[in-house]
Amino acid sequence: MIFRPRVEFDLDHYPRIRVWDPKAGHDRYVYLHRLTAYAHGEIDDLWSELHVHHVDEDRWNNHPDNLEARSPDEHTNYHLNGGVLS
Repeated sequence: MIFRPRVEFDLDHYPRIRVWDPKAGHDRYVYLHRLTAYAHGEIDDLWSELHVHHVDEDRWNNHPDNLEARSPDEHTNYHLNGGVLS
């Protein structure tokens, strides 16, 4: 059986690729910004718990210079504090 990836673009979501994960036994999404961050060494594992933050907060701007890896708590606090790192 061959499972092909499917690219999904939706204005309400981050651009993503739906792929079969044989380890999990089901489809998973790989978000384009995570794939870019991985390819450029910002994260070392696609499935890392780290969040990939868009510096300019434009989810469609996936240029490597616009992506930063952050811990989930740091990322959440940043957005809850109006864009201020605590």
